Amino acid sequence: MRRSIAAALAAVALVLSSAATASAAHSFTFFGSGWGHGLGLSQWGAYGLALDGWTAPKIVTHFYSHTKVANVDKPPARLRIGIAQGRTRYRLRASGGTVDLRLSKPKHGDVVTTIPKDETWTVKVASGKYKILDADGHRVRTAVGGPSTDLFASYVPNTARVRVAEAGHTYNRGWIEFNITDCSGTCSMRLILSIPPEEYLYGLAEVPSSWPKPALEAQAIAARTYAFRRVQTSGQHRVGCNCALYATSQDQVYAGWDKEGGVDGDGWVAAVDATGGKAIVYRGDLIDAFYSSSSGGYTENNENVWGGSPIAYLRGVCDPGDYTSANPNAVWHVSYTAKQVTSRLGLGVGTVRKFANVKRGVSGRIVSVTVKGANGSTTIDGDRLRAALGLNADRVWINANRQVTGEIRQKYDSTGCRPGLPTSRRVHVAGGQRQQFKKGTIYYRSDVGAHAIGGAVLGAYLGEGGPKGRLGFPISDVRKLSDGSRRAKFEHGVITCDGGDCSVSST
Repeated sequence: MRRSIAAALAAVALVLSSAATASAAHSFTFFGSGWGHGLGLSQWGAYGLALDGWTAPKIVTHFYSHTKVANVDKPPARLRIGIAQGRTRYRLRASGGTVDLRLSKPKHGDVVTTIPKDETWTVKVASGKYKILDADGHRVRTAVGGPSTDLFASYVPNTARVRVAEAGHTYNRGWIEFNITDCSGTCSMRLILSIPPEEYLYGLAEVPSSWPKPALEAQAIAARTYAFRRVQTSGQHRVGCNCALYATSQDQVYAGWDKEGGVDGDGWVAAVDATGGKAIVYRGDLIDAFYSSSSGGYTENNENVWGGSPIAYLRGVCDPGDYTSANPNAVWHVSYTAKQVTSRLGLGVGTVRKFANVKRGVSGRIVSVTVKGANGSTTIDGDRLRAALGLNADRVWINANRQVTGEIRQKYDSTGCRPGLPTSRRVHVAGGQRQQFKKGTIYYRSDVGAHAIGGAVLGAYLGEGGPKGRLGFPISDVRKLSDGSRRAKFEHGVITCDGGDCSVSST
C-alpha cells in the first residue's frame, strides 16, 4: 500500500529538472526529499503540524481534500489480519499464561493440546495435516485437521500472550487461525489473527508512540478509515492471505503486543480510544485513506501516483509540517556512477548519458522521464526510476540541487507553497540568499528575514536591480491592499502595482 515510517530511515527522491542533465554525464546525483508515494496523509507532515498546534481533524481534512471526520455507523465486528503466509512450520511461545490449540472453532472447538506458559512449541504441516511438536521436539498425539479443518491458537486476551517467531511479533488479543493451503505440491500454512477493530488499532505500528497527541490521533483516524474501507472493497478473505489486511506495509504495519506494550504504548492506545469509531468520509462514504511517511513538502494527485481517474479527496496539497528537524528524510541526496545507473535501470539503451523530457505531477514527482543512452533512448515512469535506483521516492532532481531548505523553506511553507515548484538552486546574492520558483522568488538575509516577492512587483523590483539595486532587500512579502493593488516594502523604498502599472518610491 505504501512506504511507511516503519520502513523509512534511509535516503533518496524529489523532481527531475525539466532541462536535461549535463551531456554524457559520468555520474548522477539525485537530490530529493520525502519517503514514499506522497499520496494522502504525510506522517511526518502530521507530526510537524501537530507541533504547530493543529488538531487531528484539521490535519486529516487538510491532507484529504473536501472530507470530514465522522462516526462509522456499522463497523465490522472483527478484522482478519494476515500475520504470516507461505511457511511449513511456525514456532509459538506462550507467556503470561497458557495457549490452547483447538480444532474447528477458536473458543469452543476441541482442545488438541495446551502450550504451557514460557514454552515454545512448533506447529508444522505434514501429509496435509497439523503436526504439533513440544518444546523438546517430540510429537504431541497424532496429526490433526487438514485443508478443510482449521487449527486455532486461543488464549485469555490481554493476559496470556503468544509470540509467533516467524511473524516476528507477540499477540495478546483475539485468536490466531491456522490454514493449510497450496497443497498442489508441498502444503504450506498461513496465519490469520481475528480481532475486534479497535483492538487491532492498538497494535498498529505505523508511527512512534512518543509523537504528539494530535499526530497520533490523525494516524489512528486514517488507519481506521483505511481498514474499514479495505473490508468494504475487498472483503475479509482476500486471495493469498484469507484476510482483510496484511500485517505489513502492503496494507498497515501491525505489531500486536509489541506496539501496545512497548515504550509509550499507552500514549498510542489513548489516541485510538480518543478517536474511537471515527473515520474520514467524502460525501458520506469512507475514503481510501492512503498515507506515506514523508511527502517531501507537497502531496500528489492520485492519477499521477497509480493512474486512474482523479479522485476529489486525493488532491496534492502543500505539506508545511514535513520540514521538521525530526524527519530523517526531509531532504537527502545520493550519487551513482553512469555505469551503476545503467546497470540498475537495465533499459538496453547503452551507457546512460542524460535524462530529458521530464513530466512532473503537481508536487514535482516524476510522472515520466526519457533516459538517453549511448545506443538509444526510452521513456519510463517515475515509479520505475525510483524502484530501480532504490530511491526513497520519485520527487527528485538529477544533477541539479533544487531542494528548498532553511529559512527559505520556512517562508515557502508559511505561504502554503504559493511560489510553486523551485526553478533554481539557492544562491548567495548581496550578502543574503535567493531562490527562484515558478511563481516568484524568495529572498533571505539574516537581519531582515525571508520574504516572497512575485508577480508585477517582482518584475519592477528586478528592473531596479533587485537586492543589489537602490531598494535593497525586501522587508515584507507582497501584500494585497484594499483597493486591489499589490505592494511590498524594501529596505529603501516601496513598490506598488495596480495590474501591470507599478510605481516605485525610494527613501
